[in-house]
Amino acid sequence: MKRLILIVAAVVVAGCSAVAKEDASIKTRNEAEEAAVKRIVVVEGAQIPGHAKYTELGRVQGVCVRAPWYDDDTSIQRIGFKHAAYDKYGDKVDAIIKVDSFFVADNQSYGMSEPGNAAGHLNCQGTAVHFESAS
Repeated sequence: MKRLILIVAAVVVAGCSAVAKEDASIKTRNEAEEAAVKRIVVVEGAQIPGHAKYTELGRVQGVCVRAPWYDDDTSIQRIGFKHAAYDKYGDKVDAIIKVDSFFVADNQSYGMSEPGNAAGHLNCQGTAVHFESAS
């Protein structure tokens, strides 16, 4: 009986250790993503001040503006613009260029479907780029 209790205790401790390691790993990944997202520059045109040369990675789209009252469970599913770029291209993204936006009405919206007149959000789209070293 004592042996069984010791085995169960050992399994519980090992399981808790694995959970703690996974939690630390997730926290590290989240911190790395947040740092990368903070440094992404967003511009409407194709010129990035201080960066004449860059490589286009590809198109990206995501939620760029959401009304303050628009904070329900479904809004979490709609990824932010810079995070969408990071998810698609990783930490290679230095900027998003040629950005434009469009209004997306919610499924519950009736009648007018324009910003300010309907529940919804603005989506942004653009081209993710990576800065080339000046050499």
